Amino acid sequence: MARVSKAWCILVTTLHLLHIASSNFIVKSLPGFGHLPFTLETGYVGVGEREEVQLFYYFVESERSPMNDPLLLWLIGGPGCSGLSGFLYENGPLMFNYDNFNGTFPVLQQNPNTWTKVLNILYVDAPVGTGFSYSKTQQGYYSNDKQTVEHIYDFLQKWLVDHPKFQSNPAYIGGGSYSGLFVAPLVQKVYKGYKAGYFPLLNFKGFVLASPLLDTYLDFNARVQFAQQRTLISNELYESIKANCNGDYIHLNPNNTNCMSDYEVYAEV
Repeated sequence: MARVSKAWCILVTTLHLLHIASSNFIVKSLPGFGHLPFTLETGYVGVGEREEVQLFYYFVESERSPMNDPLLLWLIGGPGCSGLSGFLYENGPLMFNYDNFNGTFPVLQQNPNTWTKVLNILYVDAPVGTGFSYSKTQQGYYSNDKQTVEHIYDFLQKWLVDHPKFQSNPAYIGGGSYSGLFVAPLVQKVYKGYKAGYFPLLNFKGFVLASPLLDTYLDFNARVQFAQQRTLISNELYESIKANCNGDYIHLNPNNTNCMSDYEVYAEV
């Protein structure tokens, strides 16, 4: 695992260094793979009033028809997972070849199920401090979910200005896990911007959610019902814990012995 981590650092450092000569850079080859059969661009976009926050991105053009295929802004969970994890582990064009790993430098291979066969995908290291994204000031690192949405919206607007040929493409916003908290308010902000006529006008068509975190209270409480539906716990235990804990498995009352007893049995599953 230590060797894989070291090799991973070499790979991401290579991606980082390639863009330094410009605000964006076309990456033509990667260690562990060689020449790329698709167009990969990396770069920074400054966001915020003084652009003290610099968000790093990875942009992969569609392998079919970049000028006509939809543009997808794909946000990663965590919070704090790099866009590179989406690129390599979720829906991107490359993946690790574990079968041929010999303990040295990992080998990359093409992902046969990549979404970039029919989509232009834009991955972003967000929030600030994630991946290669950084702040020029210490204050810039003091962020929250609301600020992250503002940063991503600012990023998207400026990126489209710098890439005008993609402004008319059908556009979608998507993400999974923790980024589910970003997608909905970001979509709302994009819609308001469109209604207000803010330039550039994004040709927005919809959004995609993959196992998203939407409401901490509802999501975490749903785990008990999920366990019952998947027969991980008995129907008897489910009915008992639901009644004794009043359907709230987050704010447990230590003085409620019946609830605590049922929850301990559930937690052992």
